[in-house]
Amino acid sequence: MSDELSEEMLFILNIFYKNRNLSSDKGYHSQKLKKLYGKKFPGREYLTLKDAIKKLHNEGYITTIKKKEEKYYISNIPMAVLALQEHGFIKGFQ
Repeated sequence: MSDELSEEMLFILNIFYKNRNLSSDKGYHSQKLKKLYGKKFPGREYLTLKDAIKKLHNEGYITTIKKKEEKYYISNIPMAVLALQEHGFIKGFQ
């Protein structure tokens, strides 16, 4: 499950979580994500943004909103929070 998430995939989930992109009416713009992702992972040795998004989508973490520009949001909040907690991005809830 979340052990299989790459650094790139966790980066994307963390952005969505921090910005509270947790529902279909609160999607994160693909162009903003592309810019942030390019700064963080500039080389070819990293997973491409398209591949990272595809893997997160296929594993059920995120959903794509088809509009003029694509947007994304976390569709499985408990699974995403668990993955982010396991990898130290957020502290556990008490």
